[in-house]
Amino acid sequence: MYVQLVVTGLALGSMYGLVALGYHITWATSRTMNFSQGHAVMAGAVVAYTVFVALGWPFPLALVITLAALACYGTFVERIAVRPFFLRASPAWLLATIAVGIIAENVAQLTFGKDARAFPSPLMHKPIIVGSAGFYPQELLVPVIGLTLMGLVQLFYHRTSYGKQLKAVAWNPEAAGLMGINIPRAVMTSYALSAILAGVAGVLLAPLLNVAPQMGTIIGLKAFAVAIIGGLTSAPGIVIAGLGYGLVEAFTAGYISTRAREIVGFALVILVLVVRPWGLLGEKPSRRV
Repeated sequence: MYVQLVVTGLALGSMYGLVALGYHITWATSRTMNFSQGHAVMAGAVVAYTVFVALGWPFPLALVITLAALACYGTFVERIAVRPFFLRASPAWLLATIAVGIIAENVAQLTFGKDARAFPSPLMHKPIIVGSAGFYPQELLVPVIGLTLMGLVQLFYHRTSYGKQLKAVAWNPEAAGLMGINIPRAVMTSYALSAILAGVAGVLLAPLLNVAPQMGTIIGLKAFAVAIIGGLTSAPGIVIAGLGYGLVEAFTAGYISTRAREIVGFALVILVLVVRPWGLLGEKPSRRV
């Protein structure tokens, strides 16, 4: 049971961290966040199911179409719900992105239906048995891909010229603009990238959780909790917090109750906010004297 809970916790935690990394990307670029990030997870699963299962297209092609659709979704959120308010330095983007997520969920209910549907995967046919524990290869694939993508995002932001330009926009938009950086394009890119990461999480989780229009809401909330615990300004902190959050959930569900995992998880958020409001590895904001 211990091995099974560890595998399950790492699988969930890596997905929470991957989705939470989307919050970090947009915050690190524009000091804004996409509160429809969880609905991007749902959109990724729904689009992949439609193309792969309903239409019967090959999975690699379905994956490419899904990622392209999620990039368009992120671009749409930035153009409609963020840019008008970002340019005026208004915090109204918070409610606007929530509204977009609600609209996306209801559109999915109208077109896809309310019932959950199974997403077939060859990695869910035969479980791996270790002692008395059993888990599916899909559960091992999730943390491998999740952690790999997290590492690639870090390399992009810290090792590439364009990644550094995106970070510069958040630090000083005026100076970044004077240096020739296209600020609206940089912000749009960050939103497209964050939506793609959420879409990948949706595709990976679909065989484990099934596909439903409501599947992204709680995932988005937990990913935001992970971002707060790890620190919005710290990608490594978010990765660690995501894995820890997933393990806490798995062991709470395994040894206490599935109903208690949300209680314990969100209690951790409150505790971190009280002790370290800037997160475990986040940067403490400087105070002007």
